[in-house]
Amino acid sequence: MPRATALVDGVKELSRPRAADAARERTPVQYLTVAFGSGRAGLLDMTTHRSRVWAEVLDSFRETGRLAYVEIDPDTSLITEVLQPMRYRVGRTVRSAAGLEVELVISHARHFLRRSNPDFEELRRTLEEAREKGSPILVTETLEQHEIIDARPVPGEPTPGRRAPRRR
Repeated sequence: MPRATALVDGVKELSRPRAADAARERTPVQYLTVAFGSGRAGLLDMTTHRSRVWAEVLDSFRETGRLAYVEIDPDTSLITEVLQPMRYRVGRTVRSAAGLEVELVISHARHFLRRSNPDFEELRRTLEEAREKGSPILVTETLEQHEIIDARPVPGEPTPGRRAPRRR
């Protein structure tokens, strides 16, 4: 899993601290706490336009049960990035001097994993393993450049050769 500050998880709850709790915990009321299914949490500074938009997006993800990709600053707990991972199958990969061009089925865009990415080797292995096994994968990429910044197996998805868990 790339980027230690990154989290791909379901949004459990968005909440503002009550004035009394904020005073006791020395957390300004301007922050919105976003709790995730794993138990981790991050803060949105609601004085910024970007955080207000992200709050709406994350609340939509919560309502629809979609996963969110977030980066959380380890020193401040502020959420510094919000993206939506998408479920794909890897069609093919083509190596180049710059990195890897990745075909994601059924996207028409060109997707890239740049060799300059500090997690290049780990991400490359994850993508190529998913291609070899025919497994679905969650891919998060930058909005404009289609640069892959995160790739991981779909949580709870059985991989070929492994049975799905029984539901009771």
